[in-house]
Amino acid sequence: MAVAMLYLLFNWYDKKYFKQNPISAKIQERVFKAEQKVLALIYNKFHIQRHIPLIISDEFHSNLYGLTSYKDKNIKIYLNKKRFKESENYMIEEVIPHEYAHAMVFLLGEKAPGDGHTALWQKICLELEGKECIQYVDNETIIREKMNSFF
Repeated sequence: MAVAMLYLLFNWYDKKYFKQNPISAKIQERVFKAEQKVLALIYNKFHIQRHIPLIISDEFHSNLYGLTSYKDKNIKIYLNKKRFKESENYMIEEVIPHEYAHAMVFLLGEKAPGDGHTALWQKICLELEGKECIQYVDNETIIREKMNSFF
């Protein structure tokens, strides 16, 4: 009973600490490196050099991993801070190229019907070294990552 109480207390503290503090310096560094890699790929493959703000926010519903907004010719990429807690690798290896591919579609002036996951978007995502470049989250990959952290 005492072990269960300690476990619950630890989980409560861990969630509260994560919510009230920025993501760790280690994760911030990984995000920065991934961002720089994608921006270099954009420059090398498309000859476009543009600052696109990448913002990590905890203001999103928990089922959203990332979002690319385009308003008044300004592009911003948002990543859901909450998702880094459960799937750090997925966020860095999949979501960053995914969202930058959306940004590239905007920069190329293409109209993206529906949800924006067109053949052009997928081609760009793969060129930005996204691993799968699928429309929706691959829950199986996330579950495998979680399981690996236990073993």
